[in-house]
Amino acid sequence: MALDPELAGVAPIYRGRLQRIGQVGSIVRIPQGLVDLVGQVSLLGISELSGAARPAETIQVGERWLQVELLGEIDRGTGAFQRGVGSYPGLDDPVHFATPRDLQALFPTASDRTLRFGRLAAAEEVPVCLDASRFVTRHAAVVGSTGSGKTSCVASLLQGFARGGWDAANIVVIDPHGEYAEALEQHASIRSVLDTGDRGLRVPYWALPAVDILHAFAGAHGGATVQSRFRDLVTEERRAFAAAADWLELDPAAVTADSPIPFNLRKVWHRLDAENNEVRESKPDPSSALVINAGDADALVPTEFEPYGPGGAAPFKSPTHGVYGAVPELLRLGLLDPRRSFLQEPVGEPTGSDPLVQEVANWLGREKPVSILDFSGVPDEASELAIGVILSLIFETAVRAPADGTGVGRSRPVLIVLEEAHRYLGADAAHMASAAANRIAREGRKYGVGLLLVTQRPSELPDTALAQAGTLIALRLSNSADQAKIRAALPDSVTGLASVLPALRTGEAIVTGEAIGLPARALVDAPTPFPNAHDPGLESWRQRGGAPDVSASIASWRGTYS
Repeated sequence: MALDPELAGVAPIYRGRLQRIGQVGSIVRIPQGLVDLVGQVSLLGISELSGAARPAETIQVGERWLQVELLGEIDRGTGAFQRGVGSYPGLDDPVHFATPRDLQALFPTASDRTLRFGRLAAAEEVPVCLDASRFVTRHAAVVGSTGSGKTSCVASLLQGFARGGWDAANIVVIDPHGEYAEALEQHASIRSVLDTGDRGLRVPYWALPAVDILHAFAGAHGGATVQSRFRDLVTEERRAFAAAADWLELDPAAVTADSPIPFNLRKVWHRLDAENNEVRESKPDPSSALVINAGDADALVPTEFEPYGPGGAAPFKSPTHGVYGAVPELLRLGLLDPRRSFLQEPVGEPTGSDPLVQEVANWLGREKPVSILDFSGVPDEASELAIGVILSLIFETAVRAPADGTGVGRSRPVLIVLEEAHRYLGADAAHMASAAANRIAREGRKYGVGLLLVTQRPSELPDTALAQAGTLIALRLSNSADQAKIRAALPDSVTGLASVLPALRTGEAIVTGEAIGLPARALVDAPTPFPNAHDPGLESWRQRGGAPDVSASIASWRGTYS
């Protein structure tokens, strides 16, 4: 498509407004009788730089051109827009820039079925709205380099749901850095793993499979021998609880080491540690154990034995002495670690009600439309396992929800916002978190569980996860590998838009997919208030100099296992 040589520049003024036609992502229209074809600029150039255009053999001089991808057509009688084209333009057909009035037919205004996202970059008076249902239930992804406005974009979307009349929404935000509480404090249930009060986030360890419990507290799975013995002890404790609990209707024989039934992990540690340090008067006789102090499982005081004799003399080491290595001691230190205390509640009582029902309700935010689960300040291995438990239990709850129920599922969809998604879906992710997130990505839409992936490194996401995202919001990306990943994810008709990814302004995004009628280059509405994602300031550097006081930090670090 050639630009009129009499047109000054590539952004003429029409009725007092600047029309940015010479910009990648701009919209143009091509009249074709009763319809106007709608296209989007994907490339622009000058003949002298682009060479001769076939079949001509000489280079045209002074000719400016645009490459346009046809996207749909507007019925000139009704003003309605539909995707796809029924006819193609001919040679020398005139091409017009799209006025704000034309654009309003392409981008519907806000309604009770849409969620306002921002404004069209080429015509800021035209709002850009998303189909809320398709955005939630067909998955979405928000990607952008650090500093591109990615967290603010997500906060703006969440504020739109919280303030837009979606009072019964079920939105769960997995927040590994504690960034979203400031932006949604008035509209969200906020729970932190470091809070020991009513706003504490609790993920009971007994909801985990046995081997994952060992990894969460000991930091390692241990060898096959210790794993096998740990599973046996956990199975015994779970079955004992199932037999005593009045709120469980379950055959204890059907309980396994991985059944989500409460048990006392400290008792398991106490027995494992005792077997690892046992000394006997007679090596083959378990009843001859030489115990000095039986210890206390609940207080994490180990059993104390008499020293074994030197050179194979009595008293003797038991057959299991030292077989479990350092795992029992690492398990004890993990149970003492205050950063892992959120995994130790609720303990579960044989009488009363099922504690897991209350915790899942807390994760979902209860009466609030948004629930923020803050995992900042805890070890990665513990938080990733806990996140895996939360994702898995929410999904299983939705799968088993009755069609006319009031919980979560198809009758009341839930959206899970997974910040730092590459940590939980990448090749190095913890198995439980990765398995749960990938399962939701593959199967979630069938059961009313949507997933919003948020990441600054889309290149580290598996292809299957990004392919499941029905809506893609791409802010500025500076890394070439990340750009290539998004370019591959864009539809063929708009791959030209990927060329502007490194040049997007802060808070500017390319939006494409099922939740929007046409791919758009949009300015995201700024959230009010902003999330806590800004860089630290240097005001303290202007104050009077002095040695930094790190005593509180050192004391906290040193006292971790006290």
